[in-house]
Amino acid sequence: MANFTAFKEYEPSQVAAIIFIFVFLVEFVAHSWQSIRAKAWYMWPLVLSTLLEFIGYALREYCIHNRHVMTPYILSQVFIVMSPAFFAASIYMLVGRAMLYVGHGYSIIRPSWITPIFVSLDVVAICSQGGGSGIMFGGSSTLDRIKLGRNILIVGLFIQLIAFVAFLFLTISFDIKTRRALGQHVASLRPLLNVFYFSGALILLRSVYRAIEFMTIDFGSYPLTGYFYNVEWSYYVLDAIPIAIAVLAYNIWFPAKYLPKSKEERLGIKEDGATMLNNSSLELRQV
Repeated sequence: MANFTAFKEYEPSQVAAIIFIFVFLVEFVAHSWQSIRAKAWYMWPLVLSTLLEFIGYALREYCIHNRHVMTPYILSQVFIVMSPAFFAASIYMLVGRAMLYVGHGYSIIRPSWITPIFVSLDVVAICSQGGGSGIMFGGSSTLDRIKLGRNILIVGLFIQLIAFVAFLFLTISFDIKTRRALGQHVASLRPLLNVFYFSGALILLRSVYRAIEFMTIDFGSYPLTGYFYNVEWSYYVLDAIPIAIAVLAYNIWFPAKYLPKSKEERLGIKEDGATMLNNSSLELRQV
């Protein structure tokens, strides 16, 4: 569109964009190297999430200097909005593997169902957020179409929020049961669960912020108005920073250190209380 202009809502900070280009690039390279070195292929959703953040902020910086080019701006918004959903998918897979390792009887639902159920919900959330973002930020001059995109995007955010909160309760229940029944025999999983709680809180903060941002947009005028929609500080403080810290946490406490090599390995308890593996001995990787 000839009259398209990016960043109508505020004057964007080039410095902030460059900082997060660098931050997410470093985290992407670090996660890629750690995953390849450990052959932890289950980390690919988190690697992809970090890559999308890096590309999103690189395109954002490009659009600061090229405000009448629509496609990079749309892709920037779509990638940054969608990225945490891939992060959530990675968390479902990681904690699901931990539950599968400990075995049946400690989770409200079968551990083998965890990843399929929650990743499927996450795929729906990703599609909704991506499609809604594309419509909303696509430069349309029709308020009804922008409102439709906003509504689709909000549905995706709420699917992600509800699924993540439900998964959080499942994990807390699993954590309590295993600590009471197995004690120190599952101590090797403690850092992984702790980083899940920490990163999960940051993802929830970001998702709540985004939901409030889009729900409080005023469609009574064009360009659109809304406090969070019309300021940039919240974009970084409540989205970029929480996600960057959450990604960094998994760089420091890399999951392959705490999970068994194979999904088929299971934790067992001998009569004398010593831990064993039903299939093979657990070899934790020092990454």
